[in-house]
Amino acid sequence: MATVKVVLKTGLTIGEAVHLEAEIREASAGDLIEATDESEKVIKTPDGYQLIASPTLVGLNVLRRQIVRVGDYAGPLSIAELKKLSSADLSLLQESAEQLETASLAGLAARGCD
Repeated sequence: MATVKVVLKTGLTIGEAVHLEAEIREASAGDLIEATDESEKVIKTPDGYQLIASPTLVGLNVLRRQIVRVGDYAGPLSIAELKKLSSADLSLLQESAEQLETASLAGLAARGCD
């Protein structure tokens, strides 16, 4: 599975250490399934109870699972740890995850053309 290193602008403070480099990997089907399951909640509607999943939470839960490490701190990160990132660092991680997905899809398309 492909991985990419990401240099964080502000870093993630864990304990007294500030970690400035992250490594993320491609998302797996298991990541998506677990992230969706974790993001579901039951809400009451006029038509009864419904199970919904927040697309934002699904995306964040997939991303946190893709994080192999931040510095020497092994992933996945918790949502609480993800919330400690600056918006710039979160954006960097999201963009890198999208690039990994795009590269993976391009590879699949190229193999399909052979």
